[in-house]
Amino acid sequence: MSKEDQTRLVDLGRVVGVHGLKGMVRVGFPGRWADLNPETFMSLGAILVGGQHFQVLKAALGRGHVLVRLAGIDSRAEAEPLVGREVQGEAGRFPPLPEGEYYWFQLLGLPVVHAGDGTVLGVLAEIWPTGAHDVYVVRQGKREVLLPAVEEVIREIDLQEGVVKVWPPPGLLELYAD
Repeated sequence: MSKEDQTRLVDLGRVVGVHGLKGMVRVGFPGRWADLNPETFMSLGAILVGGQHFQVLKAALGRGHVLVRLAGIDSRAEAEPLVGREVQGEAGRFPPLPEGEYYWFQLLGLPVVHAGDGTVLGVLAEIWPTGAHDVYVVRQGKREVLLPAVEEVIREIDLQEGVVKVWPPPGLLELYAD
């Protein structure tokens, strides 16, 4: 990971409210970060809230959010001005994942190519979580292709090369032809 990638800021969500009297904040995040958990906040050690650095002292799972205790925020009155502010973490601080697992921020924006002939299908623009598996939304101009994120289709993710290699099911690309 380059120095620029390490200091790149990753959106974690926003402060959606306060919790209790001792200044804990509730961090809500869009569906794409639903896999983010309190341990990740603790592993980051420090986050940015509205561009200001804070040490993370404690994190716990709430309903649809993570409760976070920040150094220097000791009362509800000190926490309330943070409501509505964006929460970010430095990419280089995220804990490593097991082989074959990736953070969404590592994948979004990567070019997607056909593993058979190298044709560029577009870039990975969105990831939709579903009950069975994620769906990768690949865009090229106005064209949008939806690919199931399963082993048979997503053949290789190479972060070093910066590419996602896929083998779409027969006939799928023709469905999305202009």
